Amino acid sequence: MLRSLFMLGIYLSFLGLSFAAPFVATLGYVWVDTFRPQDVAYVIMDRFPVAMIMGAAAMGLYFVADRRTPPRPNGITFMQVALAIWVTTTLLWAVDPINAWAKWDWAFKTLVFAAFIPFVIRSQVQIEAFIQVYMLALAANLIPYGLKILISGGGYGRNLGLAGGNSGLSEGATLASVACMAIPLLLYLRKHARLLPSIPWIREVYLGMAFLALMTAIGTYQRSGLVGLVVVGVTLAMYSRHKILVSTMSVAVGIAVAYMTSDAWVSRISTIGNYQADTSAMTRILVWRWTLDYVISHPLGGGFEMFRINAIFHPPTATNPTGIVEYGRAFHSIYFEMLGEHGWIGLSLLLGLFGLSLLRLRGAARLARTVEGLEWCTDLARALQASLLVMAACGAFIGIGFQPMIHYLFALAVVVPEYVRRCVEKMSAPEVSQTSWRSRAPAAALNTGQGRPWVAAGMAPDPKPSGHRRLGGRDR
Repeated sequence: MLRSLFMLGIYLSFLGLSFAAPFVATLGYVWVDTFRPQDVAYVIMDRFPVAMIMGAAAMGLYFVADRRTPPRPNGITFMQVALAIWVTTTLLWAVDPINAWAKWDWAFKTLVFAAFIPFVIRSQVQIEAFIQVYMLALAANLIPYGLKILISGGGYGRNLGLAGGNSGLSEGATLASVACMAIPLLLYLRKHARLLPSIPWIREVYLGMAFLALMTAIGTYQRSGLVGLVVVGVTLAMYSRHKILVSTMSVAVGIAVAYMTSDAWVSRISTIGNYQADTSAMTRILVWRWTLDYVISHPLGGGFEMFRINAIFHPPTATNPTGIVEYGRAFHSIYFEMLGEHGWIGLSLLLGLFGLSLLRLRGAARLARTVEGLEWCTDLARALQASLLVMAACGAFIGIGFQPMIHYLFALAVVVPEYVRRCVEKMSAPEVSQTSWRSRAPAAALNTGQGRPWVAAGMAPDPKPSGHRRLGGRDR
């Protein structure tokens, strides 16, 4: 009961504060969508649609009181909206209409809200608040799991999270992937967080959370966790100014993990190189092959949940000389999930979102590097690139194509470049206004110094306007 009342208090706090600062309702929706208090509350919050109420409040308050500086039209938002429209269209020929509508109900909301986020999250404070809330909501699963692994060890198929079941963050492969995705963002917060009190040890809390995320990725015994950790190590080394040091530390951590983990972990991970002998890995390959055969004759896909019609034939073995046929095996891949359900158009939109997000973040990091005071944007853009690469790699082995953890990253790939663009335009504004004034000033005034106080006072003018910056290799 106390747990339920505590979470209800947090929920009502988000709603109450949003009337003073409308963007807080968006933070509340991210908290509800990630932490999912309705799944761990015993009373009250499991009785009413907490996510729908918070989402409606976020959008309603934006249109009523917060319509300022919307993002420019961009490819990411366009593809998010196009994907939402396309997956709705595929309902017309869904092979399993009942289950298709059930999945559409939450997948469509994820796509639409992710496209809405850049309209609300605009300033540095709002960007950090969004990341803080998102990471803390994830930490509710990562911290208990990581601590339990340190105390009692991990294991394949063990449920050490907050909620039961085998979906969302309660599923081991998804939890391991999200843990790896969170590490770059937690390290970014350790360096640049400004909202929390400036207490010396507060930054080490983020480092501890990153360590527990690392332990979670290892302790799940999931192969996607190993893939994610490799991507994290490579990207951190690539973006670091101390590449040799970071690379050495990554190798040392890998050696320590290999030495400290149990034989069960080693035998589980070693099946990556011998997938034919692993039933789970071989089943996925057979499902992917069936999906490719299906889209050859159905290029527009079969709608949400179409995997329920698949029939997977396992070749004969010594123990099963006639072979085995399995029905309704899940995709276990965001790419084959999108391909099977929404055809080549859906897969193209997903790949386009990944590719364009990485390109925009790369451009934002390069531009922010040339502007004094935007170092945090450079580091955030690089952290988001690393997180996106983790989800792109791990997503090849888990079916989370419509889970919010991926689409929130797409949203931030719009937010950060837009913030950098607005900062650059503001810094260039003095130069523009001064140039316009000079073009309108009479020639006699320019020659005599009239209207130019620094000349009349005998002061030499600056060779460049005060707002001038070197941007992108040319003067602007």
